[in-house]
Amino acid sequence: MKFVEYRSPFRLFIPQYDEIVLFTMSFTCIILLITGVLSYSQEIQLIPPREYNPRIIAAIIIFIAGLILSLYHAFVDRPKTRMEKSFMLFFAVLVNAFSGFMASGYNLANSSGWLIVFPILNMINSMVLLFMWRAGVLDESSISDQHAPRVKIMLAAVMVLILYYLCHYIYELIWIQTLSICLVYSINFIRLLESIVFRPLPARDTAQ
Repeated sequence: MKFVEYRSPFRLFIPQYDEIVLFTMSFTCIILLITGVLSYSQEIQLIPPREYNPRIIAAIIIFIAGLILSLYHAFVDRPKTRMEKSFMLFFAVLVNAFSGFMASGYNLANSSGWLIVFPILNMINSMVLLFMWRAGVLDESSISDQHAPRVKIMLAAVMVLILYYLCHYIYELIWIQTLSICLVYSINFIRLLESIVFRPLPARDTAQ
């Protein structure tokens, strides 16, 4: 029997991606991509078609599809198909693992003493995420079917724009640090608001 069949007790340790998280990741990637292309348009060189690897091309197509679907479902209240969820999961796992490895590598090279523990733990977390995905522990059921309210999507967009401006223009951080900060703090801010502002009001006791 596969471990996947016994994973229900471990569900609390498996990442869950709702539309707020997916939108935050996709919107941040779009901003970084646009500003990166505009900033380094003169230095970008296209790879000749004969050097394209079919597997890499397929991965890029699935990644872009997952990114677009993450934006689409944030604004359109429509059930997600299993294939759509698989594309969105591929996108989410790749963004999280990539940002974790890259940011940790940069921080590890610029850390000393006991501070190196944090980038090492972040790398381990990224490896565990990839392992769970490859092992089938992290699957389409990790993509939530619940539609996010439009106000939360707008708040997430505003938070990403504010953090991007601070990181990129005020503190002049490199792009991988900007990506990590936008992802983590935008989502944490929305979660904080959910617990304070958007929490459901207690039902009134109408019994006489």
